[in-house]
Amino acid sequence: MVLGSVCGLLGAFAMNLFMRKVSSAYSRRVDMTRALGSYFTGTLENANLVGTIIHSVAGILFGIIYVVIFNAIDGLRLPYSIFLGIGFGFFHGLITSYCLMFLASERHPIEEYRNATLEEGLLHLVGHVIFGFVLGLTSGLFMLLI
Repeated sequence: MVLGSVCGLLGAFAMNLFMRKVSSAYSRRVDMTRALGSYFTGTLENANLVGTIIHSVAGILFGIIYVVIFNAIDGLRLPYSIFLGIGFGFFHGLITSYCLMFLASERHPIEEYRNATLEEGLLHLVGHVIFGFVLGLTSGLFMLLI
């Protein structure tokens, strides 16, 4: 459980870093933590803090789930953990991107985040692949140490 928590938090951090870099170069609309926080607060005030907390907790929870599944199928060693992480991240990203583009964006309280585009969905998909890659890499590396 600790392994999944730490690796999930590292994966969420890497995903956040990617999304923030893209949002600063492309559009504030793809700043996932800001969009997530403002979805729940209804305002942009404190949206980054709330979004970061929610995304970090989600990263921990999904990290635990990923690592439990990896362990159950004997995939916690390199390079299997990396491939599983990328695959799980891709699948997770497909579901999340679909939810973003067709469910959450329509109900978002801030006009700026309504009507998500395919490009924004693709960026979230890439972000989830990064999450899975980092989680798979760090869990596999940790298993080398023990």
